[in-house]
Amino acid sequence: MNSQLLDHIRNLIQEHRIHTVRVTLTDNTNITRSRYVPAKAFLQALVDDGINYPSTLFSMDTSARLVAEAGDGYAGGYPSWLLKPDLNTFIVLPWVSGTARVIADVLQPNGEPVHVSPRQVLKNIINQVNEAGFTVRGAFEFEFYVYKQNSGHLDPAWHGLNCFADVNQAQLEEIFTSIIQGLDGIGAGPEVANTEYGPGQFEITNSPFTGVEVADMAVYYRSAIKEILSQRGYTATFMGKPNGAASGSGGHFHFSMYNNKKQNVFFNPTSSDGLSDICRWAIGGQLYHARAICALVNSTINSYKRLLPYTFAPVNASWGHEHRCTMIRVPAARGYNTRLENRLPAADTNPYLASAAILAASLDGIKNKIEPPVSSDGLDPYAQENLTPLPSSLSEALEELQRDNVITSYMGKEFIKHYITLRKSEWQRYQTHVSDWEIKEYLDLF
Repeated sequence: MNSQLLDHIRNLIQEHRIHTVRVTLTDNTNITRSRYVPAKAFLQALVDDGINYPSTLFSMDTSARLVAEAGDGYAGGYPSWLLKPDLNTFIVLPWVSGTARVIADVLQPNGEPVHVSPRQVLKNIINQVNEAGFTVRGAFEFEFYVYKQNSGHLDPAWHGLNCFADVNQAQLEEIFTSIIQGLDGIGAGPEVANTEYGPGQFEITNSPFTGVEVADMAVYYRSAIKEILSQRGYTATFMGKPNGAASGSGGHFHFSMYNNKKQNVFFNPTSSDGLSDICRWAIGGQLYHARAICALVNSTINSYKRLLPYTFAPVNASWGHEHRCTMIRVPAARGYNTRLENRLPAADTNPYLASAAILAASLDGIKNKIEPPVSSDGLDPYAQENLTPLPSSLSEALEELQRDNVITSYMGKEFIKHYITLRKSEWQRYQTHVSDWEIKEYLDLF
């Protein structure tokens, strides 16, 4: 362990009078979970083996139902695993007195990594990217809805559709200021904030980070916003489509790749559009594996209700320069800031799995020089008939993931089996649920 970093953490705990440290992870159901550890016990755990964590929780779906088939089942005994804090992620929470937070890796009792942990999956992919001679720099761009609490129904924090309009935004100073200050306080680097195209919808972008830190900060970002607004009487949700009559919320993934000279390998100043072969192949890989990675970047049933025509969400494996109706948008920036924006993930995406899947597909494209189809520049991708359609449901996406041996190899067979089992359990529960729509539609008719 880095002794200087450990001393720095000790000083932070003393300086900020930290009494509690939340030790956090994100599981395969995309639930962020924490153990609250007294500061003294936390410091002791750093020099010991770590902090116990029940492996059972990794076999639960979104309803907290235990899916025995997802792991070794009851025969395996559900042993305790260990949380090993990554001190590089240690932050002091400005909105909670005396409290800090740190993200942990999940280890088996023998010290080996837990291969079904989303953070470990991403670390494995990042290692492969590094071995190919690249580093990754990027950020997630989240949209989210904010509702007033205790109203008995979903009452948006603001009404109408006029995003960016000061007549609305001037009344939302408390929301903007509290979030921006909170994100700035944890080092998330908020850049711009505005209302979005849905009643109660917001967008606040943050600065880019490197490697696994991209996903770590996305976890902190969403948790921070939910906690800060809850203290002020609001509920923030990153659900992909909380309102069927309004815009969905995206969790777009922006990223660039650099070589060991810190040069952006997506940029080629001599090409007609400023993009390199590597960039084009990265696009090709993402589009080639789009139907499979959809299951990893859109892990909930609700996520697929966002992927509809003429909603600025993608419906097919398409790309374009500054085209917000395609799956991959190439922003205008060139040089060091040349990047790709994958618009497939919903805001409820698991940032570890989304970035891992997109990077894996990109890496396969680069290694095998996969050419993308012709861009949709100047075209309506919603009307194009020659493009590969994206899955319309979680079930369809899971079938595609099962068939994609390349993505399975990158992500790990053990992880894929575990993940698909959990998601299928969720889908089966959904299939047997009788909705209010069905009751209203059919009860009196038949």
